Amino acid sequence: MAFTTIQYFIFLFITIFLYYLLPGRYKKYLILASSVYFYGSVRIGYLFIVLFVILFNYFIGILLQNIKDKRIKRFDLIISILLNLGILVYFKYLDFLLFNISSVFSLFQFKISHTILNLVLPLGLSYYIFQVIGFNFDIYRGAQKAEKNIINFSLFIMFFPKLLVGPIERAKNLLPQIRDYISFNNENIIDGGKSIIWGLFKKLVIADRISIYTDAVFNNLEHHSGKTILLATILYGLQVYADFSGYTDIAIGSARLFGIKLMDNFNRPFFSKNVSEYWRRWHISLSSWVSDYIYTPIVLKRRDWGNYSVYFALFISFLIIGIWHGARWNYILFGIIQALALMLEVITKKIRKKISKRIPAFTYNGISIFLTFSFISFSLTIFRANTFNDALKVLDRIFFVHGDLFIDKPSTILFIIIGCAILLLSEIIKEFQLANISFLNNRNWLVQWISYAFLLLYILMAGVFDGGQFIYAQF
Repeated sequence: MAFTTIQYFIFLFITIFLYYLLPGRYKKYLILASSVYFYGSVRIGYLFIVLFVILFNYFIGILLQNIKDKRIKRFDLIISILLNLGILVYFKYLDFLLFNISSVFSLFQFKISHTILNLVLPLGLSYYIFQVIGFNFDIYRGAQKAEKNIINFSLFIMFFPKLLVGPIERAKNLLPQIRDYISFNNENIIDGGKSIIWGLFKKLVIADRISIYTDAVFNNLEHHSGKTILLATILYGLQVYADFSGYTDIAIGSARLFGIKLMDNFNRPFFSKNVSEYWRRWHISLSSWVSDYIYTPIVLKRRDWGNYSVYFALFISFLIIGIWHGARWNYILFGIIQALALMLEVITKKIRKKISKRIPAFTYNGISIFLTFSFISFSLTIFRANTFNDALKVLDRIFFVHGDLFIDKPSTILFIIIGCAILLLSEIIKEFQLANISFLNNRNWLVQWISYAFLLLYILMAGVFDGGQFIYAQF
């Protein structure tokens, strides 16, 4: 049940209506039943996997809290991590591992026969597995208490707005809200509705419109010039952002209708002045998870290594981020490239600081934003490509193949330009806090309502309603 379908909004409306109609103690049961229905409607078999994850981690969390012996507690944590990761590896990486192990042995003239299992990856598995691992880690460190109410814990994992594509929530943020009985509040409904409309605009008008152009180019590279491929490369970065942040906005808006505030997952990443800032603004729930549970512990444990502890932690952290995205070498390479860029930032920190003092701040920041955006856009060619050779082909054709710029249907290009202009204007207003010229967040309620009414009409006019699922749903 995709977030952009009429079925989802009928389901959401019925759930919200019943939620505020029912007495407080029944609200949780309704949301849990709705979440079970939502996930089961995607594929009924997914429910057995998430049920096992819930029950196993529910009891593990209680055990972690009650065990006093540090060695047994650590062993308990390790077992929980291995089992949770084992589920993820089995469904997401097993075919990839078997194929590559077989390939390595074949180099030494050893033939290992293996069967491609073609397992279906349960949607949302990467997100809720990381969520429960973080939860158990927090209990182990004494930063979080185990949740003894099985309904609350089930909702912490299964709450449907964030189930399929995150955010990867933290217990300290979500569990206290789940425990409360929330009464009807106009502000929650209005803010939730605004967030959903903005998310639909990003997904249907920008991401899915751009995908028409980028698919036409990247699926037929041999027919396109360097100019065209360069434009498609730039647009693809915007497509991924509009697609994923659009999902997040709909998820946050849907949760807000119930009075629950999910964490923000994006903070205008394309205004970043360096790659480290970009990763603090992009997919915040994943990058902050990796920072808290992988990067920081490694740096602290290896502090006697000096800067080498930072380099090592960055490499491991972004290797995991790359692997998290999927069982393909291009994702792993994407993560390694990000790590190398961040290492370079650490090495050149003093030099960049000296340069920034000799150049006007506006110029320095503008150049930095441009270079960061360019790096991210080009690295995403590896992210999108099926193979590393395909990514090299993209770069080769950008620099060495001349020809005319491919223009798809004029209406498609026009809708992309208008959509991107609206998005960019909104992001500039928020980034530089220009509230006096804002439309969507104007202090005058009439201006706000007219702006959102226009946005809805534009979605109906320019939206692509037969587009594909959200890009990050596959991860």
